[in-house]
Amino acid sequence: MNDCGISKLDLKRRNRMQILKVVREQGPISRVDISAILGITRAAVTIITNEMIDQHILQEVGEEPVNPNAEVRKGRRKILLDINETYKFAIGIYVDEKEISIGLTTLNAAALDKKSITHKADMTPEALAELLGTTLEKMLQNSCLTYENLLGIGVGIMPSAFEMMGGSTTDTGCPTFPVLQKALEDSTRLPVYINSAVTEFAMAGVHYGDLHAKAENQVFLYWDSGSYRAIPVSGNAPILPAGSDDAFVEHICVNPAGARLEGYPKGSVRAELSAAAVAEKIRPVFSEEQTPTLYAALEGDLSRLTPASLLAAAETDTALQPVADETIKQFCVMLHTLYCLYFAEHINLYGFGFTPEHLEQIRKAAAEFAGKDFAQAIILCPIGERYHFLSGCTYLIQTGFYQRGGLCS
Repeated sequence: MNDCGISKLDLKRRNRMQILKVVREQGPISRVDISAILGITRAAVTIITNEMIDQHILQEVGEEPVNPNAEVRKGRRKILLDINETYKFAIGIYVDEKEISIGLTTLNAAALDKKSITHKADMTPEALAELLGTTLEKMLQNSCLTYENLLGIGVGIMPSAFEMMGGSTTDTGCPTFPVLQKALEDSTRLPVYINSAVTEFAMAGVHYGDLHAKAENQVFLYWDSGSYRAIPVSGNAPILPAGSDDAFVEHICVNPAGARLEGYPKGSVRAELSAAAVAEKIRPVFSEEQTPTLYAALEGDLSRLTPASLLAAAETDTALQPVADETIKQFCVMLHTLYCLYFAEHINLYGFGFTPEHLEQIRKAAAEFAGKDFAQAIILCPIGERYHFLSGCTYLIQTGFYQRGGLCS
């Protein structure tokens, strides 16, 4: 007997995954339209979707609305299907060097409960598992749910907390947390999915709370200890392979006549836009007399400079305006390069501390540089600080539900 090829279970999971993907992006949608999009026979789609309805993964939500301008058709109108977002619920955990964030959501990443706990960089995997146990019991009681209603646990850990959580790196560059994984599985008996919180924020996508978000290319750009890092994403999956250097963005040239730095091209992001580089441009005027707002915000320490603090202070410190204007222009050059390089529909900014007013300031400069379409593609990460746990929830939902075709067991 030939054991090569795809197994029946893998084929079933693949077909269900494709159907869930179409419903997620196009729904509510009929079986006939699913068949046309996927190129699967109507009979096969009916068998699969009926099984998923019996399992409460999908639900019928009524007939197709009547279009008064369309040609009148004979026969019964199409029955539309949609994802049952309360089929299962997700637990998300976010961990950094100061805070633990735990939350409970639906499959639509709609938050039902949340809790934040501060710590002194002394959290251990075992202590986190114990903390989750007591927190989870209360959350389930508050929402009248049980462990059987849960899809699993998604955990996002910031790089600054990798060592604290016993993290290591595989040969392919992926982070792994065996001690934490075992502690959480032993205490909850639930599937556990752990990854870098930064990667999870990127995979969460632009429309993390939109059940029918269409897949798109985007670049997740984040600020990390004074430098820039980027994760290009297609749909919900990173474009670059695991372990790729996310600091490649710092090699982008933003000023051909700019400064040189060993290992980087002339006028690179690293040489022109890093916190250290911008601080050197500010240093000649940095004083309590000439830049009082920035001086007070940084407590006289330029090493604490961030893009947001520069833009905020430049509103009143006129001596900073030339540097702020130059920084914004070069920032737009960097964003436009990423926008073109990855055919991005959005550039998603995280960790910069920008306010909506700062975003509009950046967009104005971007529109002057490369047009309104590019300017509107620049957005702030929609996951706010109080909802960091959503990174874990969306990662769990993507990997533990959609990529498994809803086969959670």
